[in-house]
Amino acid sequence: MDLATHQRKLLGLIRSTYQVCPNDDAYIHAVAQSQDLIEARRNIFLWRIYVLERTCPLTLRLLKGRGLLEEAVSAFIAEHNISPFRETQGPAFLDMLSSHTDQLIASVAQFELALMKVRQGDSSSYTISWDVEPHNILYSLAKDIPITDEVPKGVYHILVSSELPSLFQIVCLE
Repeated sequence: MDLATHQRKLLGLIRSTYQVCPNDDAYIHAVAQSQDLIEARRNIFLWRIYVLERTCPLTLRLLKGRGLLEEAVSAFIAEHNISPFRETQGPAFLDMLSSHTDQLIASVAQFELALMKVRQGDSSSYTISWDVEPHNILYSLAKDIPITDEVPKGVYHILVSSELPSLFQIVCLE
């Protein structure tokens, strides 16, 4: 087996995206069954959580509250080439979640990503659509308070821009 194929298989084992075949060499079989692989996956997962808790806390708290944190981080590890630089991991994670099927997760991720960009000097303006009232959601996430099930529905936009005094503004469209 050539080196590139060998390395791709090892990466697939670490990401849990490669299934060992009967014709794989003995080393690949040994790695696939090792406790070291389990420990490596666990360490990578915990390191991603550590970085993401510090770079995108609102989205992580929402995922944790909905019981989707492990699933989302595991998908991020499996599906993305993650840079070793912490500064790029949060934006990549939020970008992935910006199209989540749960509209609230998508809206929070889009908001947090836009705010992150503006804080880093991006002069663009962003508009994030919400189908629920965002004030209490954002307050609860910022204070790490559980979100109630009784979230008022509505049509809202959050504008994010360096031109705004607090960098964002919530607008009710109804």
